[in-house]
Amino acid sequence: KDAKGEYELETLTVTAQKREENVQDVPVSMSVFSDIQLEDAGIKDTLDLTRFIPNVYMQTTTVENILIIRGISSFDTSIYSPAGFYVDDVSFPLHYMHNAELFEVERAEILRGPQGTLYGRNNESGLINIITKQPDNELRGKVFGEYGNYNSYRFGGNISGPLVRDKLYLGLALQYKDSDGFMENEFDDDDEAADVDHKNARATFRWTPTDRWDISLIGDVMDTDDHVGIYRYLTGNYKTDRHKINQDADQYSEQEGNGQTLRIKYEGDSFHVLSVSGLRYYKHDFESESDFTQFPMAKTVFTYKDKLLSQELRVSSPNNTGLFKWLGGAYVFKEEADIDYDRIAIPMMGPKHTVTDIDINGYAAFGQGTYTLFDRLHLTAGLRFDHQDLEGDLEDKTSNSRYDKKLDYDEVLPKFSIAYDFTDDIMAYTSACKGYLVGGYNYALSVDEESFYYDAEYTWNYEAGVKSVWLEKKLIANLAVFYIDIDDKQVFEVDSNTFATKVKNAARAHSQGVEIEFQARPMQCLDLFAGFGYTEAKFDDWTATQWNSTYTALEQYDYKDKYLPNAPKYTYNLGVQYRHVSGFFGRADLLGIGKIYGNAVNTVEEDPYELVNLRLGYEGEHFDLSLWCNNVFDKEYETIKYAWGPDELGVDGEPQMFGVTVTYRF
Repeated sequence: KDAKGEYELETLTVTAQKREENVQDVPVSMSVFSDIQLEDAGIKDTLDLTRFIPNVYMQTTTVENILIIRGISSFDTSIYSPAGFYVDDVSFPLHYMHNAELFEVERAEILRGPQGTLYGRNNESGLINIITKQPDNELRGKVFGEYGNYNSYRFGGNISGPLVRDKLYLGLALQYKDSDGFMENEFDDDDEAADVDHKNARATFRWTPTDRWDISLIGDVMDTDDHVGIYRYLTGNYKTDRHKINQDADQYSEQEGNGQTLRIKYEGDSFHVLSVSGLRYYKHDFESESDFTQFPMAKTVFTYKDKLLSQELRVSSPNNTGLFKWLGGAYVFKEEADIDYDRIAIPMMGPKHTVTDIDINGYAAFGQGTYTLFDRLHLTAGLRFDHQDLEGDLEDKTSNSRYDKKLDYDEVLPKFSIAYDFTDDIMAYTSACKGYLVGGYNYALSVDEESFYYDAEYTWNYEAGVKSVWLEKKLIANLAVFYIDIDDKQVFEVDSNTFATKVKNAARAHSQGVEIEFQARPMQCLDLFAGFGYTEAKFDDWTATQWNSTYTALEQYDYKDKYLPNAPKYTYNLGVQYRHVSGFFGRADLLGIGKIYGNAVNTVEEDPYELVNLRLGYEGEHFDLSLWCNNVFDKEYETIKYAWGPDELGVDGEPQMFGVTVTYRF
């Protein structure tokens, strides 16, 4: 490679719009990370990934991993996130599944704004699309080991290559992660109150019988066995110090799951065809304190099971087509979810044990096309018809009652965009698109049929942006501004007659903001990164009956102009990386999160915080050594904060974490 080539930044090919495109040509606000970029930044799971993406935040609790994009969040106890999560084009439907381990990944694509036209339900704020590595004719592999403080270690490896050259290929990858965790339970002197034990493996079998056919079968398994003693009182009589709890329960989270994906791709002269068949199974057993004290008062036990069978068929024009590029397809799925919720007498609430079965059947037809005028102007229009039938059945074992309800949705989800190439390196666009978050069932708090179900919420996203490459491909700069209308927002309300907490489609809201991303290579070996996102997400119209702050009486409250909960006002990242030709490298990242309100009334605030991460090491042809430290200055912060009666309950962020990673490649 010549000197000029050494300075150039790569622009990646993405498939988030279900066809191969240069990321700089896609009229959508999106971020993309290659396998090398993921490794350089020390990104190991989805939570790590979201810290590097403007206006994307993951709210992680003992069980939940809710993706919040552009300020759009869901209510507590929802099983669906307003943002989608896909691996190799197959949905991971429950948000509990979204903090996936990222190993042997080709790239991660993150789209902001509704993606309903191409993806359908539950992508009303955006989505994350993970593409795993496919084996080919190159024999390659690696083994790695990592050790850090709190007796944390991670090891694994992968190997891939041809079984029959140019025809059959096999890839295998596995990872194991274990840690004592940084939480201590003073009740029984347990310094492993939040220990971690994760196992993951994946196998990919690929067959290319001719140059036109590419067939792969991907299978994966996961198993986790964690303890989740992480919530502590931040105020009140039961307050404990940072990273300490005083609780009598043995709180655990055990997950198991597997998936099989069959991808059949055909590339013809006049059209391409892709079939994606997916089967995913997931189970989560979970037990938590409910009073969060040392007294034997209460606990809650959950079991979530979900099985998703899906089939998508797409036909598209070739990538090198002329003035008109098109794509059409059909999608069918069947999902079965079973939830066992057993609340054993928590303060202010009595015992409750419900068993809920949810069956969902759906199908969709979609199409999208882009027509180019004058070699510069690109007009895109897309449409999806999305149909779903839901059937929910709840048995309340506490009151010996039973409720069932059928729901159905027929949604039309359009998208329009106009893009103009001012030069080969500068493109401006504007777009409008619709998304929705499906309705469902209130499995935890319902007391009658009316409180058992709720309907869908909807978003319209209006966006304008500029994507640009400057200084002979040494600088990439992208900007997007947006405004989102949110209708029929799903929110909690308290019924003044039954005192039941219902999920109602009672609110209107909006979100508006900006996203900026830069990547520069001012000189050989030096890379600079920056991203900033600002979101103002507020309720426009919502008046509800709610409990007062002491839970002693009901009151009417007007939420107009209150911020949506669990949505940071801003996110940012700044990074610098230097990689010398000898193999020595260093990297520093500054990651920031703005103020977050922990409740809809905005009385609980999580303060802004910033983290500094460092990485130093050596990369050779076969051997890598990396020394790393996250949260270098041991910043104290909370990732979650709730009003819990008159007190505040929260989850501490990670303390200073450091370690060493050794990798051997072959």
